[in-house]
Amino acid sequence: MSHVGRRQFLVAAGSAAATVGVCVHPSLGEDGGNGPHVPVRATDTYKNPSINVRDFGARGDGVSDDTEAIREAVRAAFERRRIPQHPEYGYFVSFAEVYLPSGHYRITDAIDVSYVKLRGENYAAVEQMDPNKDLFVAHDAWRQIIEGLTLLGGNVQLNIGNSNIDTGHVTVRDCQFYGSRAAAVQMRKGSNSTFFKVENCVFRECEQSVVNHCDMAVVRDCWMSTSPQMKDKAVMENHGVMHVENLLGVPRKGSGDDGFIEKWVDPAARTRITTNQRWIDNYGVIHVRNSRFGGEAGGFSAVWNFARFRYKYPVTPNSVTIESSYLYNAQSTAVVLKEIPNVLTIVNCHGLVDCWMVRVDPALELDTYFDRDGRVRQVSIHIANNYGGGYFGTGLPEQLTQRREKET
Repeated sequence: MSHVGRRQFLVAAGSAAATVGVCVHPSLGEDGGNGPHVPVRATDTYKNPSINVRDFGARGDGVSDDTEAIREAVRAAFERRRIPQHPEYGYFVSFAEVYLPSGHYRITDAIDVSYVKLRGENYAAVEQMDPNKDLFVAHDAWRQIIEGLTLLGGNVQLNIGNSNIDTGHVTVRDCQFYGSRAAAVQMRKGSNSTFFKVENCVFRECEQSVVNHCDMAVVRDCWMSTSPQMKDKAVMENHGVMHVENLLGVPRKGSGDDGFIEKWVDPAARTRITTNQRWIDNYGVIHVRNSRFGGEAGGFSAVWNFARFRYKYPVTPNSVTIESSYLYNAQSTAVVLKEIPNVLTIVNCHGLVDCWMVRVDPALELDTYFDRDGRVRQVSIHIANNYGGGYFGTGLPEQLTQRREKET
C-alpha cells in the first residue's frame, strides 16, 4: 500500500532571496487571485491571531447564507501563511487559522479549506443546505487541523485528501457530525503517506462515519450511532491501515426485508437471519481494541473483511485484529470473511450472545483458496479467551482449522 510520498513545497537552493515554490489555493486560480503570489514575511504583524469569519460578513444566525463570507475568510487565511526560506525544502510552513465563533452558519456550496486550520468555538454549527453538495473539501490536506465544529447535512461533510504528500499529518478532533448523506469524514484515495487521526468526535446517523485510504489512521475516543437507512454498507470503511480505540457504537438498524437482511446457515445447521449492516469494512489492516459495538435492536457484525490473503511475503499483511472489546451482535457473527486475510486475531472479547465468532462466505472455495505454485500456505488465526453464551463458538470451517498456525 505504501508509496514514497512526493516532496512538497520545493524551493531553490541558494541565498536567502531564493524563490519559494508556492502552492496556490484552488479557489484563487493560478495567479492566487491578485497576480503572482508573494509569500508573507515573518516581519508582518496582525491585530488578531486568527481570521474571524464574522469580519468577512458571516452572520451565523441560522438564516443567512454564509457561504461567500466563509470562503473569503479562507482566502485571507491562505494569504497569511508563512513559508520561511530553506536551502532544500519548505517543510517548515506555518498556516493561518480560520475561526468560527459560536453560531449556526448556513452554506449552499462546498468550501475549499486547503492549507488552513479550521476551528470552531463551542461546536459552532455549519449546515449544508444542498443535500447533494459537500461541506468542506481540501484538495491538499497536508498539515491540517479541523476542530470544534458541528457539521450538519450535505453529502460528504469533510472530503479531504492529498496526492500522497510526504510527512502528511491531518487531525480532526472535538467535532460533531450529523446526518451526512454519504461519509461524514473521508480521507480520499491516494493519500497513502498521511497520518490521519479522528479524535473525540460524535457521529449521529450519518450514512458512514469514516472512510480511510491512508497507510496509518487512528479513530479513537469517539461515539457513533448509525443511520437506519444505511443498507449493505459499513459505518467505517478502511482501505489502508486503521486503528480503532475506545469507540462507543450504537446501532440503529434498518427495518423490514427491504434489502437490509440476509440468511445464512450456522455451524449448528440453524438458518439465521441477520442484517447486512456492519461496523467496519476492511480492505487492508484493521486493529480494534477497547471498543463497544452495541447490541441495540440485536446489533450487527464488527468487521466484514474483504482483504484477500497475500501470497508473497507482505510488508503489511492483510489482517483483522479485535481485542478487549464488547461484541453485542445476536443472530450475527463477530467477523464475516468475504475473503481470508493473512492474520485473524480475536482475543479477550465479551458480550457475545448466541453468536458465532467467524462466518466464512460460502462462495469461497476453501479447498483450493490457498493453493499457488504447489506450496502449502498457512494463515495465522488466533481466537482465544473470549466470553459468550448460547451457541457461541469460533465458527471456523475445517479447512481453516487445519491451515491455521499453531498457537504458542
